Amino acid sequence: MDNNNKSQAEIYREERKARLAKSAAKKAKKSPALSKTKKLVGKIIAVVLAVVLVLGAAGGILNFFGAPQKVLKVSVADAKDFSFTLAEFNYYYYDIWYQIMETAANYESQYSQYGMSGGGVMATGYDYTKSPADQEYKDDYSGFVGITLADIGKESATWADVIEYSALNKMMQVKYGAQMAKEAGLSITPEQQTQIDESIKQYEEDAIKNDYSTNRYLRGIFGNGVTEKLIRGLLENQALANTYFTKVNTDNENAITDEKINEKYDSARDSYNVVSLRAYPFHADYDEGAEDAVKEEARKKAKAAADEFLAKATDEKTFIELAAAELKKDEANKDKDADETTGMKNIYKTNITSSICEDAANWAFNADTKAGDKKVISASEDDFFVVMLTVAAHKDTTSSGNDVRHILFKFPEAQKDADGKEIPITDAQKAKVREEAEKVLELYKANPTEENFINLTKEHTEDVDTDGNPNNGGLYEGITASSSYVKNFLNWSIDESRKTGDVEIVETEYGYHIMYYVKSQGEAWEQNIKNEILSDAENALVDTIDADYVKKVNTNNALLKWAVKQQIKHINDYILRMTSSSNSSY
Repeated sequence: MDNNNKSQAEIYREERKARLAKSAAKKAKKSPALSKTKKLVGKIIAVVLAVVLVLGAAGGILNFFGAPQKVLKVSVADAKDFSFTLAEFNYYYYDIWYQIMETAANYESQYSQYGMSGGGVMATGYDYTKSPADQEYKDDYSGFVGITLADIGKESATWADVIEYSALNKMMQVKYGAQMAKEAGLSITPEQQTQIDESIKQYEEDAIKNDYSTNRYLRGIFGNGVTEKLIRGLLENQALANTYFTKVNTDNENAITDEKINEKYDSARDSYNVVSLRAYPFHADYDEGAEDAVKEEARKKAKAAADEFLAKATDEKTFIELAAAELKKDEANKDKDADETTGMKNIYKTNITSSICEDAANWAFNADTKAGDKKVISASEDDFFVVMLTVAAHKDTTSSGNDVRHILFKFPEAQKDADGKEIPITDAQKAKVREEAEKVLELYKANPTEENFINLTKEHTEDVDTDGNPNNGGLYEGITASSSYVKNFLNWSIDESRKTGDVEIVETEYGYHIMYYVKSQGEAWEQNIKNEILSDAENALVDTIDADYVKKVNTNNALLKWAVKQQIKHINDYILRMTSSSNSSY
């Protein structure tokens, strides 16, 4: 890497290191012990070679049991406490690879249902049936993993490089978060400890099912050196890191003042404002391969039609009527609703740019453009849009979303008659479920607090994940009118009359829900700014960890290179087993 791509701090450290090395060399030449040292070097090398020859036969056995991986460490420059064993690295490397592989495999499975082979690679850029070392990584895939070639520091890379960088990144973030948590006096919560214990217990049970000791089972999954003790320690560090980063986020959120919000709003109003407008397109139609004269005539015709539409659209009502008349002329669009088709309500500038063009967005958000103003805008040589501003640029005061909790009591599973037809649930069955919900509601009313509601959720809700665990105290966040929830659940959640602490039983097709209204997340413009401030702070912290720790790991370290090579072999063996057996699961 040339100096143009290095920070001043990096250049200074390298120059200082060179000066110190030069100084040490001069001192060594003057040292009377040097000649003696040179004589010893040959003896030392001979001894080391002898030891290597003796241990050579045992090396394979030691490696199998993970002895080298447990004790050999890779240091991190300027951060002695952040050194890591190869076993630690193995755990994170496998963990990152498995997430990437499983996601790609799931996409492939979903696409395959519709006869679209290769959907997993198309969606992620990763082929889960191939070695990560044999697949080129491109910046096009950064939307999937959030990593660019610049992050890795390479002009070309493989997926193995991405996995290595991600593993180091995650490991350093955990180490940093855990250390900061300890310095801040934070500790693992009882709930986190329970989750850790349950994870370890699951590994132990899986090992027994497969007739392995726990450590051998874990070694078979994650790679050499990974033991139950190591994983427990890593899970504890992850819990501490989560606690610390959650605290940092909370502190950052509490530090956001109205002054900061307004300052950010004033600096980029177009990013947080919205407009409402009407838009109708006119397209120049001509056959493929048409002569230029034919194309030009079609464009003039489309432009003339747009101009005529513009002249007749005296207000929003006539705009909709004219659009309805145009839609009826087109067989494919004749049944479309003109009001819905032309309306763009509370839309951001970026949305107009993507759906129409940049000129339309600039016109709509221009301070001189007023409600009722209209214009024909050319989006391309062949496309002309008639646009009418109905509401000028203003803060997006719509709700950014409401947070609710619920306790679900499901209706019994529908039965089928002899002909296979579903038998409707009876009123008596519904009443029995309602009765159970009302009993729990009374338990809440005896102590009407959110904490009590959360505890009751843990005990009673039937809204659980695949492992049977209740959904985060029944919490659903950011619910808006466009959210895809069942009707009654949605309507109750977005009701503008709701206040914190409101509780009610609501019926849906799934059963009865005891609903608890937590809060509104506030007006969208304000929440968007808060989210940006928090995101900027989070990114700054991640960048700091990346620069101070991740980038300080010498990826050319021989031990690390060896560990990567071993893990790729380990993963390749897994892929071979998976792809060679039709009964494999991943």
